[in-house]
Amino acid sequence: MKVVVLGAGLAGLSAADELVRRGHEVVVLEKEPFHGGLAATVKKDGFAYDLGPHRFHTSEKRILDAVSNLPGVDLLELNRVSRIRLFDRYFDYPLAFSNVLSTMPLHRGVGMMLSFFWEKVRGLFSPREQKSFEGWVLSRFGSGLYNLYLAPYNRKLWGIEPTELSADWASQRITVPSLAGLVKETIAPSEETVRSLVSTFHYPGGGIGEICRGLVSRITATGGSFLFSSELSSVKREENKWRIDLSDGHILCDRIISTIPVNRYTELLGSILPEKVHQAASRLKFRALVFLTVLLSSEIKPEDHWIYTSEDRYLFNRLSIPGNFDPEAPSQVVFEYSCQEGDDIWNMSKEELLKSTIPGAVHLGLFSADMVLGADVSRRAHAYPIYDLNYAENTAAVLDALEKLKDSVTCGRQGLFRYNNMDHSIEMGRYAALEVLGEASVKDHFNWDENTWADG
Repeated sequence: MKVVVLGAGLAGLSAADELVRRGHEVVVLEKEPFHGGLAATVKKDGFAYDLGPHRFHTSEKRILDAVSNLPGVDLLELNRVSRIRLFDRYFDYPLAFSNVLSTMPLHRGVGMMLSFFWEKVRGLFSPREQKSFEGWVLSRFGSGLYNLYLAPYNRKLWGIEPTELSADWASQRITVPSLAGLVKETIAPSEETVRSLVSTFHYPGGGIGEICRGLVSRITATGGSFLFSSELSSVKREENKWRIDLSDGHILCDRIISTIPVNRYTELLGSILPEKVHQAASRLKFRALVFLTVLLSSEIKPEDHWIYTSEDRYLFNRLSIPGNFDPEAPSQVVFEYSCQEGDDIWNMSKEELLKSTIPGAVHLGLFSADMVLGADVSRRAHAYPIYDLNYAENTAAVLDALEKLKDSVTCGRQGLFRYNNMDHSIEMGRYAALEVLGEASVKDHFNWDENTWADG
């Protein structure tokens, strides 16, 4: 059969790879002029950087072997180093109770402990609501840690108040449920490794984009084809075929696998879907990211792979250091700015971003202005699905409708509106291919609970 895959990120490429290896005709359509999606490595004018820190880890040997065997992919194994910068001090991330207490100013540490115990007592008489991020976190950590770090960082990351953010975000990404659990892990660590506390990961030499490059290489060699810079205008049914209209023509196919933003795919399907589904899709929002990469004249000291910055003094919310992932990478720092497409941060020029960033870099002890050799900017409009209070209801309405479409499968971070990990995307793509072949189901394969998506 002929299958069109929408999107050349990890999920789309994984699906295409599975299908071409089984002898099917596959065309991958990609809006951008390059492959990789969020897992791309930008290489131009002396720069070589990922779109933020990426780490590949999986508990499935089959997935690890599949990536290791991609042509030209050489996986390094690294010990994770990531920290939080707060009060001009560094805290380990993921948070460790002993490290927080030993590093935090004494009065703040005492206040954090008191708020934790007070919250436990308070909860006996007046339990907090559990629908919002704020209620979920306060009931488990108290106001001390919440107000010091968790609220400011998530407010900065998502652009909405923690009261408007779903508790699902906390339950899926904060694996250790309480400070008591952190105490236990500090004093007597368990033998079982919690996913969000994974301390080692794999990274391909040359950049995270090497994984997608390896997939593209194998897909092309096996007979698959790609159309980059492809602007879609509509997706329709034409007899027993799908018709995909492009700005410069159309393609007919037997099956579609979509990994593009689910609200966009819904829009392309037009009258095939009921109006109430379109309304639900319009309420699904993505958080955008702007990346500023600064090329430096010399190496910098921090050994971190990435550092979180929750304080308002920093416009950026996270930074990563490519040279600590790959020793062959040039000396650079990649700064991430959360925003919405079209807002003030999104529209800032490279010069404006650099000017606003250098004081923060100096304060962090990273580099000074005279070390800057150049800068580059990349923007991604659909980086993170925003888990607002109504996202689950709206997502279910859209995905339930899409699941009923014959010969169409949606998957991936943008396609399922899920904040997932790299191994999830690879696995989703493979199962999407199996689903169009009638051999398996993406939905049935994953457990779809908070433990499926846990990470940190």
